[in-house]
Amino acid sequence: MRSKEEDAEYELYAIQAEFCKGLAHPKRILILNSLKEGEKTVNDLAEVTGIPQSNVSQHLAILRQLGILGKRREGLNIYYSITDARIVEACELVRETIRERIGRTNRLLKVTSR
Repeated sequence: MRSKEEDAEYELYAIQAEFCKGLAHPKRILILNSLKEGEKTVNDLAEVTGIPQSNVSQHLAILRQLGILGKRREGLNIYYSITDARIVEACELVRETIRERIGRTNRLLKVTSR
């Protein structure tokens, strides 16, 4: 039987897993990357990413449900922005780790193919 602290810790792991699952789509990561320089509208994001506007809207809704994005209305436009810059840092750290892993694999393949 787990203690209350262990239950709380497990619940935190479950929330973290759901959060990561929400980020587990290349288009969502691309949208986040596009927003790291500042807020944008759905139309701006569709243009910058090449993702159809309706699809951008769906991904934005998921990112907003996760609390990753916020929005503000100005006239007819809704501007989306990242709520916490650490999300971008975390994504960049993961990407850097992947690049390093690919580099090591490529070096290993070159050595073993000689």
